[in-house]
Amino acid sequence: MHLRGVSAGSLFKLFDRPEARPLFVLTVIALVPRLVAAFFSQGYFAHDDHFLVIEAAGSWADGFDYNNWLPWNQGPDPRPTGHSFFYVGLHYLLFVVLKAIGISDPKVLMVVVRLLHALWSLIVVRVGYRIALRLSSAEIAWRTGLFLALFYFMPFLSVRNLVETACIPFLMLGAWRLVKNGEGPSRNDALLAGIFIGLAINVRFQTLFFAAGPGLALLFQRRWLNAVFYGFGVALPLVLIQSGIDLFLWGRPFAEITEYVLYNMANTTTYFDQPWYNYLLLLLGIFIPLFSVAVFFGFFRRTSPLLIWLPVLLFLAIHSYFPNKQERFLLPIVPLFFVIGYVSWEQWRTTSTWWNSRARLWKGLMLFTWTINIVVLVVLCFSYSKRSRVEAMVALQDVPDVRGIVIEDSFKQTAPMPPLFYSKHWGISVEPWTDPTADLAARLAAFPDSHRPNVVIFVGEEDLASRIGRVTAGMGPLEPVARAEPGALDRLVFWLNPVNRNETILVAKARGPAIPGTSPRTN
Repeated sequence: MHLRGVSAGSLFKLFDRPEARPLFVLTVIALVPRLVAAFFSQGYFAHDDHFLVIEAAGSWADGFDYNNWLPWNQGPDPRPTGHSFFYVGLHYLLFVVLKAIGISDPKVLMVVVRLLHALWSLIVVRVGYRIALRLSSAEIAWRTGLFLALFYFMPFLSVRNLVETACIPFLMLGAWRLVKNGEGPSRNDALLAGIFIGLAINVRFQTLFFAAGPGLALLFQRRWLNAVFYGFGVALPLVLIQSGIDLFLWGRPFAEITEYVLYNMANTTTYFDQPWYNYLLLLLGIFIPLFSVAVFFGFFRRTSPLLIWLPVLLFLAIHSYFPNKQERFLLPIVPLFFVIGYVSWEQWRTTSTWWNSRARLWKGLMLFTWTINIVVLVVLCFSYSKRSRVEAMVALQDVPDVRGIVIEDSFKQTAPMPPLFYSKHWGISVEPWTDPTADLAARLAAFPDSHRPNVVIFVGEEDLASRIGRVTAGMGPLEPVARAEPGALDRLVFWLNPVNRNETILVAKARGPAIPGTSPRTN
């Protein structure tokens, strides 16, 4: 039996290699929860994974510019915004192709996006297993790969549009090239490692801190020529891709990354100012205590292999020093931190007299860890994050003549941004309304007729009657359109910490605009 020149016997031998069979099984195991998340884990996780990627790319594909990132839409004095156009540009091209073949429904588009991300994330599992196999035994490598495949947060985050997770496969591929040969990377491997890590920088600028680590390690090891090859590899995709895009848009190389650095230096404490140990606590929490303590201990127990240990430590140290700390910023190194830490721990534990005499204790800890992990994994794979916001916009798809939206949030006074991608309405005005004492009718009168908001979104049901009354006075009688409830994950997060929003959203359309200075019409 042959298939395009490949015999069944040779195919069997291919999968009969020492690492091939477990690698194939791990890939299948990892694929299952990621496929479930791709179909069922709708919505978006954080502001950036939608509004800085999907909203921008989706608007470009429809001939608009939601964020006004493009210089020709910024007026006489355009300025870069500090965002990489590489990752969002890939989404733009994908949307253009999908719409050209007749796929235009936002939810279907996002299923395709999540499926592609699910497949992309399999690299993390496969390469993580190979790195562990190079550093340890087949048994430890298998357990390492199993954790990477089924860690509760990985399938959920893998299908999101976070640049912090989209860059991870590139970092893992670069790390593999650095440790592939036990005696150190060849010049070709150093070059390829640099190219992969340079591609990661194109996705997430802050991985530049990771990129410095292998170069320093090669210099410490006096591998001068390898360091040169590695540095050239990092620079190559930056010059060809990042610089090329900026030359086209702004007429000068590295315009966006320069603006990114300047903005972050000027806003070190604008958003968050967390203590230096914040990320250490995150690492102790994300891998499920007490198991996380073992991984933490393993990583800091030794510095080998230096070529991948040092870049992870450097990334962690610089982010710990910088005041603006958000949990997702650390995600690029989380899988590699785990591989290094877990392998080191297992190698120490299996040779420890104390642990060998307490095998049941470790089995009990593993049972506890996997039980918690599987329960949370199932919840996250079926979660619908930011459900009410997305469904409120979906409801507007069938509403004709939407000229603008009032986001009424006068109770909490925060007015979240609406994900217009799901509404299919671009180029409409959006008016956040958070002051219950302000004159809404006068504000709406300032809009031209073609963009005067005629749809209102009530965020939350607190004090709803009086809020509806104030909006009716400014916009005229309202006709209900839809009611969007929060998803199970949103309710759970609210239950864990009431600081998070748990929004029921009401959507209504004005039957006719109120005239400033007159009484609103009655039914």
